[in-house]
Amino acid sequence: MKHKLLTILFLLLSMPMMAQFDINHYLREGYADLNKSNYTSAINRFNTIIQVKPEMLEPYYFRGFCKYRLDDYQGAYLDFQRVIELNPYFADGYRMRGVIKALQQDYQDAMEDFAKALELDPANANIYTSRSYTYMSMKNYDLAIADVNEALKINKDEASSYFLRGYAKMSINDYDGAIDDFTKGIKLNAYKPGGYAQRALAYCEKEEYKLAIADMDHAIELDPQDPTYYFNRAIIRYKSNDLKGTMEDYNKVLELNPDNALTFYNRAILNTEIGKTGEAVADYSKVIELSPRNILPYFNRGAVKFEAGDYYGAIEDWSQAIEIFPDFAKAYQARSSARYQIGDYAGAKADERTAKQKIEEYVKRTDGDSLMADFADTSYNFRKVIEFDSDFYRANMDDGEVQNRRVVIDLKPLILLTAKLPGDDSLITVYLQSLEQLNSKSPTGFGLAFADHQADIPVDTVRFLLNQTEQAKLQSGFDCGLYFHQGMLNSVVHNYNQSIKSYSSAISIDPKFELAYLNRAATRYLMIEYINSLDDIAPIVSIGGDNGARRPEVKQEVQTDYSEVIEDLDVAIQLNPQLGIAYYDRGNVKCMSKDFAGAINDYTRSLEVGPELPQAYYNRGLVLIYLKDKEKGCYDIGKAGEMGIEDAYVVLKKYCK
Repeated sequence: MKHKLLTILFLLLSMPMMAQFDINHYLREGYADLNKSNYTSAINRFNTIIQVKPEMLEPYYFRGFCKYRLDDYQGAYLDFQRVIELNPYFADGYRMRGVIKALQQDYQDAMEDFAKALELDPANANIYTSRSYTYMSMKNYDLAIADVNEALKINKDEASSYFLRGYAKMSINDYDGAIDDFTKGIKLNAYKPGGYAQRALAYCEKEEYKLAIADMDHAIELDPQDPTYYFNRAIIRYKSNDLKGTMEDYNKVLELNPDNALTFYNRAILNTEIGKTGEAVADYSKVIELSPRNILPYFNRGAVKFEAGDYYGAIEDWSQAIEIFPDFAKAYQARSSARYQIGDYAGAKADERTAKQKIEEYVKRTDGDSLMADFADTSYNFRKVIEFDSDFYRANMDDGEVQNRRVVIDLKPLILLTAKLPGDDSLITVYLQSLEQLNSKSPTGFGLAFADHQADIPVDTVRFLLNQTEQAKLQSGFDCGLYFHQGMLNSVVHNYNQSIKSYSSAISIDPKFELAYLNRAATRYLMIEYINSLDDIAPIVSIGGDNGARRPEVKQEVQTDYSEVIEDLDVAIQLNPQLGIAYYDRGNVKCMSKDFAGAINDYTRSLEVGPELPQAYYNRGLVLIYLKDKEKGCYDIGKAGEMGIEDAYVVLKKYCK
């Protein structure tokens, strides 16, 4: 893929439209970032080119590729769509749009794009491999293999094509053929750990465990920070009865990936098998914490408790499993056994009847559905080690795939005026006459700027500056700007009450001072949040839950009175209807008050008035996803990512695929 992109880059840079040196420089620097997997940095460079030359094809193509690698499929689709609009004869534009469509399971349209790409460039091996991946997703492995064969006719020395064909052969249980292809790929690229890891899995299927472990050892040697290699080696070791080695590998996975529910689940099963009941219960409890809507950890933890004689604990866990999935026949049977143990014979018999009824219903409805059959079959063992894929990430992310980082997904904070300190590159540039006037006579030696955080000023410095402003007040009398600066300084050190008094004094001197209302609102909000934090009250819109979750969760149950905050922002907006930041802040507060429709309106108005805040797109996107308007919400999140909010790619990966 990289050498193909280099070829495209060379061809594009050779075009006459690329004569300007500065644009060439930005494009090369952006591609250099892309090649290092610094995708968000690359996007920023391509954004700059698009602002200068919006009709240039190249930055859209490369920006689309970056978004694709960051799992922003909607944003990538729009960029590749623009590429095709700018040049309908550019084959790779159709190829990449087809890739995005395939990832969104729009296979028919994807195939049409691949066909068009091949019509324009029949000697492009990447088109065949991209279509092969799509056939793999459709489980049409024969056609996937046929396309790789065509790609290898064009370029017989491409290692990734052999790896792809090997994976396709594994999918049809041709393990010898897969091993042969993986071996050919490894000969062409002996430093790609994935080739060894894939061959290890093929050896494992043939029960050639020594060869499998040797290959996985090699993959780990090449990339010791990838937790998936340790996880898969644990599976191989388990199958070869090396339980100690299995445990060591699970522990290593959790060292690299501390919130991996699947590994906790498998380790719990292993702890049960080797008689470590307490450790097994602890691991299942961690799985429940990370994935509270998954029935299996409740079911298995109940079994561990039952075997330990904790029948009431077992009943509680199996009841929870039944609450999540009321048709779970085996859970009724298990609970029936526990109820017999505590003498609840009526409850036990009722559970037996329910289980029998559920099984009879399953027999009628399964129609070959293996999952349904598993839940119906009371002999099915949910305590065997699970091998399906999980959401792994690297603990020490040294690349640009920020969508795999662990972050707290929450609303971006309010924006307020704070001290403009050297080196703070996250300040928001806004021109306001009232702000210019404030900065023209600053008593502290530094200006003010908008930011979504307080300036980091040492407490001793704040005290010195407060004394300085007091002296200035004695000399100049009643000056609303001095009171404003005192309000800002007190807020920095969390002296919120005094800060509010200072802003109120500024407002009493100048009732039309919209920035004082804005900052007083922000300070009142911060004071409320600080008080709430003492009671450990979580923010209202916070996306959480397990990997299968598809909407944010509302965590806060206690109603907080934000009326004074809203009133201040209302006045600020009345005094200056073009103060876009006030709309953004009010949107946040309305969101905290559960007025989600009002919040969306305010975020929208903020973006209309300006400045175009990425925080407004991000927060509006979260609210829209919460309200189940996924298409619009994911577009907003993608836009926020494009504008520099890296957390957006975590949201896109989790909620927008």
